[in-house]
Order: sequence, then structure tokens, then C-alpha cells
Amino acid sequence: MKVKPLSKIRVMTYNVHSCRGLDRRVDPERICRVIEKYSPDFLALQELDVNKKSSQHLDQPTYISRYLRMHCHFQPAIVLEKEHYGIAILSRYPFEVIKADCLTRSARKGSLCSRLPLIKCFYEPRGAIGVRIPLEEREIIFFNTHLGLDADERYLQTKDLLSADWLGGYKKDIPIIFCGDLNSGPKSRSYKIISQEYKEVKVGFKKEQKRKTFYSYFPLFELDHIFYTGNISLASAQIPSIPLTRMASDHLPLIADFNL
Repeated sequence: MKVKPLSKIRVMTYNVHSCRGLDRRVDPERICRVIEKYSPDFLALQELDVNKKSSQHLDQPTYISRYLRMHCHFQPAIVLEKEHYGIAILSRYPFEVIKADCLTRSARKGSLCSRLPLIKCFYEPRGAIGVRIPLEEREIIFFNTHLGLDADERYLQTKDLLSADWLGGYKKDIPIIFCGDLNSGPKSRSYKIISQEYKEVKVGFKKEQKRKTFYSYFPLFELDHIFYTGNISLASAQIPSIPLTRMASDHLPLIADFNL
């Protein structure tokens, strides 16, 4: 993939659904072709598998990063013996991991999940990754997360991310990009408290064109987001909906170009 000038960077956030497409095939190469087509400099991926039987025991973040020749850090949210599931950051440029950890979990998870096994998926552990990427005489702070399905839990996780332990510990003039699958739309409490402090990437100007990325074949929900602040400006954004992206995952990728 061609490296772009450092005056402009491209960011992609993409829930890859364990590299399982709408045809039910687990095909990490197809995910790589989606990413390669849009050539991001920084990439936030959610729902990645490592050594899971259901995804052919493949180390998906390693496979994707090697295919694309990008630096990678994977953060598991669920570890069950040798099987891992979580999120990753990939970058064309070397980076330093600032923090990679789990986020706050609902107090209800213990009692409910022990009695109702089907709830385990609903209250599964969630995590985040923050990295510092030096670019010549400047640096970018880049965060990736995948928040929970329960609204109260998401709100706690969002407050956690905005605290000094995570995003709140950096000066606002430093370029900060915060993205991921937030499982939240613009009417949610989580979205509202993030948007008080960060600008959001929006695609187009018409109301119906804003940020719908899920379900990929017929997008109805605004779950995937890119927020930013600091000495950085949005140049353009897109949610590519072509046969390849509609089939590769149950989410469409969200892409933003920034001027530094």
C-alpha cells in the first residue's frame, strides 16, 4: 500500500466480525482486501479471534498485520485457555502502547451471568487500547475500543475512557483520535458525553447520510464512530458500501482523512 505524505493521514475503524462474512465464511484475506483497498495509515479493528476453533485456529490480528505490512497491537477482552477474542490497533508507523486494559463492567454481570448463561455474551468483558504514534516533529494519540451492549455498562465504560487514566490525561492541543464500535447512537448517554469534548466524523450533510454502518447489507444503525480533538482537522470521510464491504463483515468500515 502506498504511504501518504505526513501532512494528511487516513484512519479506519472496522468491526470485522471475526472475519466472518454474511456468507458465513471466515475469510481474513477478504477483510485484508477491504483494508488494502482503502489504504489507511491507522486502523482500529474490533471482534478479532486468536486460536479459536470457530475461526480455524487462526491468529487473525497477526495474519492481517503481516498481509498489510503494518505494526500491530492486539488486546484480548476474553481469554479462554488458548482462545482469545478482542480488539487491535494497526499502523504504518511504529508506535508506543500507552495503555491497553479492560474497562468497567456492570455490577449486574456477576449475579445475572451465573444464573443465565445466555447473558454472558450481553455482559462480555470489554477493553480499549491507547497508543502514541510519533510522526516527525509531531505525534498522534490514537485510541480504539469496543463498548458493551448494556446501556448502563456503556455509560460507565465511557466515563472510564474520558477519565485521566485514559483520554482525559492528555492536553487538548495534541491531536487525539478516538474511535471504535461504541454500540451507541447519537441519542445515547455515552454518545452525548463524548460529543461534549470531541468532534465527530460525519459522512455527508444530509441527515440520513451521517454514520450508519450496521447492518452492512442494509445499514440502519450508527454504532461505529471516529471522534477527534486537538491540532487536527477533518478533510473528508466515507462509509464505503460496495459488494466487497457489504459481504466481508456485518459492519461497514468508517474512514476519515485528516489534515495535520
